[in-house]
Amino acid sequence: MGIGALNSAIYKRGYTTPRMEEVWSERALVGAIFDVEAGLAEAQATLGIVPEQAAQAIREAAQPSDELIEDVSRGKVGNPLVAVLDALRARVSDDARGWIHFGATTQDILDTARALQISRSTDILLDELDQLIGVLANLAEEHATTPMVARTNGQHALPTTLGMRFARWLAELRRDRERLTQMRPRVEIIQFSGAAGTYASLGEDGPRTARALAESLNLGYEPYPWHAAGDVMAEIACTTAIYAQTLGKIAEDLFTMQRTDMGEAHETMDAHSSGSSTMPQKLNPFTTMKASVSARLVAGMASTILTQPPAADERDHRQSEVQRDLIPQIFLATEGAASKLTALFGRLRFNTESLRANLNHEGVLLMSEGIMMALAPRLGQEGAHDLLQEFASEARENGTSLQDFLAERPEVAEKIKGIDISELTQPENYTGLSRELSMEAAQPNK
Repeated sequence: MGIGALNSAIYKRGYTTPRMEEVWSERALVGAIFDVEAGLAEAQATLGIVPEQAAQAIREAAQPSDELIEDVSRGKVGNPLVAVLDALRARVSDDARGWIHFGATTQDILDTARALQISRSTDILLDELDQLIGVLANLAEEHATTPMVARTNGQHALPTTLGMRFARWLAELRRDRERLTQMRPRVEIIQFSGAAGTYASLGEDGPRTARALAESLNLGYEPYPWHAAGDVMAEIACTTAIYAQTLGKIAEDLFTMQRTDMGEAHETMDAHSSGSSTMPQKLNPFTTMKASVSARLVAGMASTILTQPPAADERDHRQSEVQRDLIPQIFLATEGAASKLTALFGRLRFNTESLRANLNHEGVLLMSEGIMMALAPRLGQEGAHDLLQEFASEARENGTSLQDFLAERPEVAEKIKGIDISELTQPENYTGLSRELSMEAAQPNK
């Protein structure tokens, strides 16, 4: 459940931050187990199952020690819960010792502790997502009218604005936030129904205890065991992976904008740490590269969770072992990508001259749709389309200007008399609702 023993590229190569690492550390795992065990005793005390003094003693003793953490990290304890129980029982009197872990089973405690870690991880994801949304909202407003070329299928398509690009990212991030928030009641739930999910050890006190425990831990209550179900961990993996793909999309777009032959964005960075050992001039966009790689790793890990065989019967540790290793790494990699992109925008500069140069690269050809729409009422949609398609071919092959092309077709020139062709060739005049949409996306209530 922790990351201390994982031979993970995510952990070792800087794809995450200490904030998320701490949530999935061995100390955090042991602390979460202590929280569940102490919460269980207190919940049972409120129901008259466990003496109040025993519950109080268990809570006071439920503190992870450095020695215990070291033992778990070094692999001296195969099941961390056993170490926690031993530590708790050694710290309380005989009167309280018998009430520790009363009516509980190992997997319920571990799964509930994991739910706490998932809840804390999601808090971090949402906090950083809100920061990223705030940064992009400011940029969308700042660049609502900064013109650039939109590209579809790798080709120049139409004029747009840089603010509109930020607006698209914002819309996607807000959908991610909605998905992450909506999943929480379904996945941040306790597990406390006994070894086979029947509440046999506590009988009618079982559901009452589970409800009280859920309330004390600020987790959801689900009466039916989900340990062998496929949906809970799959939803966490998939919802987080979808968010990671949004971050990957942003990283890929910024990676492309920083290409030398595009030069639309530039990251201020340390040339020594971002350059090449043999090419002194290089400034590699490592931040976007790491964010992109993180998104790919998350997608692969989510796929592994989805494609592993279903759990057998009422409990199957083969499934839970896969989830135990991959869910933390999914959170780690996703949070790492988000934090890196948020920090990147603080040192990212957008080159308006390069944006303009790329916008003008194909000249009037970029304005073909706008010209076609202006001519369509006179020539018909199909006629205007075919005319502009023919012009594009001649312009590319022979460098023919639009004025010369139309002059060679007096029958067309007669039909479109009065239309200001020169006005139609200005990119700023054909950005549609880019400005309005950018400004709307920049509003905090969107």
